[in-house]
Parts: sequence; C-alpha cells; structure tokens
Amino acid sequence: MKHPILSGSGYKFYMIVWLVIMLVHGSVLYFYYDFSISVALGDSLIYNLIYGAIVPGFWFIVVFGGLNKDSISLLATHLGAATISIAVWLTASGVILKIIFNTNGSYIQFLQDATIWRVIIGSLFYSISVLLFYLIRYYQDMQERMNRELELQNLLKDSELRMLKSQINPHFIFNSLNSVSALTVTNPKDARDMVIKLSDFLRYSLGKGNEELTPLNREVENVSLYLNIEKIRFGDKLVFEKEIDPKTENILLPNMILQPLVENAIKHGVYDSVEPVLIRLKCFMNGQILRISLENSFDKTAIPVRGEGIGLENVKKRLDLVYGKKDLLAINKSTELFEVVIEVPLKESDHE
Repeated sequence: MKHPILSGSGYKFYMIVWLVIMLVHGSVLYFYYDFSISVALGDSLIYNLIYGAIVPGFWFIVVFGGLNKDSISLLATHLGAATISIAVWLTASGVILKIIFNTNGSYIQFLQDATIWRVIIGSLFYSISVLLFYLIRYYQDMQERMNRELELQNLLKDSELRMLKSQINPHFIFNSLNSVSALTVTNPKDARDMVIKLSDFLRYSLGKGNEELTPLNREVENVSLYLNIEKIRFGDKLVFEKEIDPKTENILLPNMILQPLVENAIKHGVYDSVEPVLIRLKCFMNGQILRISLENSFDKTAIPVRGEGIGLENVKKRLDLVYGKKDLLAINKSTELFEVVIEVPLKESDHE
C-alpha cells in the first residue's frame, strides 16, 4: 500500500499545504500579537516544520496500528499516538525557540501561556491527518479490489479460451474418437460408455464459463471422467487412485482448478513412460484449509516432454486472485515422483 506523501508526487501537495499553514501562523503572530517579523517567522517555521515531519508517520498507525483491533483498542491506539506526538512536538519546538529567543521576555512568556492552545491545535492537526489517511486508505483498498476483480475476470476469460484451445484440444478429441471407433468393433459396450463419458466431460467443461466456484466433489467427478477417457487410450499404463475425505466434498473452490494438474500428470508422467504410472489424488482438511495433493510417478529415463509451463502457473495465479495469497501452490519433485499441492482456505459459506 503506497504512502500518500512519501511515494509519488504527493509530497509536493503536502509541502504546499504546510507552506500555507506557516504563512497563516506567522501572519497571526505578526499582525495580531505584534511580535517582530523574526519572532513570527521563527515560531511559525519551527513549530510547523517539526509537526510536518511527524505527520507522515501517522500513516503507518492507520495502516498497521488498527488491524484486527476492536473499537476500544483502536481508540486507545490513537489517543496514545496523539499524546506522544504532541508531547514530542511541543517539547522539541519549545526548547529550540527558547534557545533562539531567550532574551525576548515577552515571547518566552507567550510560549508558556500559549501551551494549551498549541495542544488543541496539535490535536486538531492529528485528527484531520488521521481522518484524511483513513479516507486515502479506503480509496486505495477500493481501487485494489477493483483491479483484482478486473484481473480475475480477464484471467477467467483467458482460462476459458485456453480450455477451448488446449484442454479440449483436437488431439484429445480425435484420439478419443479413434478409440471409440476401434471399440465399436471389439467392444461395442465400452464404445458406448466412452461416448457417454466424453459427452459428459465436454458438457461440464463447456458449461463452466465465468462461474467462479464449484464444489470439490464436482471437480473430482470431472477429473475422474477425464482420466477414465484417457485410460481407454493408455490402458494399464495409467492407474488412478483417489482418497477424498468426505468432509471436503462440498467445499467450494475455483472451477476447473484441478484439470491443469491432471493434464500435467498425463503429459509429463504417462506419455513417454513404458511402465504403469500411478496418479494419486488426495483431498483432506488441514485446520481451516482444504489441502489437495496430486502426485504421479514418472519414468526418470524418459526424455522430458517440453511444455509452455502455463498450466501450473495459471492455477497459482487464479488461487492468488481468488484468495489473496501467493503461496497456495507448491511443487515437490523427487527422482521418481512429482507432486503438486494446492491449499484452499475455507470461505464463510463453507462453514454453513
């Protein structure tokens, strides 16, 4: 979150504001209290420069001081901050001015008499500064949410296009149709089952447009359907196992979030392997987090299949946009096992 004064060109407007305050301050001392021009300028310069240097620090109190606090704690935080800042301001300014104008008895007496008014003015400055910082923070939060929602919408549209271009790619459909064609001769019943599965998979995939969340059991059902179709192509070389905690079945997560993980396991685990490849899906709760693990064995002697690397990166970015965290996807790789782990924080609707 950008500091409204210390980042960008905000300091220019800030300096103009304090210059106006200093001119008003000095004018009051010169024209109303009849102090000399040097005393009026010195008093105005010292008091306002020091307070102007303190005010930017109030931003950090607004951003970090009030997080996860109730109203009483928040009020205590600001009362403490106001008291300390005003005390520092008055003490430092008074000491400096007494040293500079120590021979001017009338001004030294004025310094003492005006203390209560300066406390009131300091409190007013603190209140106005904090109020403005809260308004700026609210505006920045709103802008950030709007940008995130816009980016999420763009990513969903991009995901939908990629799904049409690659996830339901011509090779997958052609290979499936070829398998169906072969089965119609050798095993008409399996051919009919495969056509039904392929139809269900396409219906689910194409029906998921910009709908954001879907229950885990629907996602698992979809990837199981996809793997059943792929198993007809790869036969015994593809083995799929799943361990699903019943408590996790209705938890909502971004739709089609598991599909790229399964495709990645097929592409980099099954394609060039001569031995059976086990793909294992595990879903369980870890506190208030749904933890999904998809691991696959692979032939370490096979030449790695080159890819664009966008599948897992796309999943990671979608999780970041939906849940606001960048560490929800992890990859663990050993010599014979590749594992992708994603974590889905529970939303309020998941507790209902």
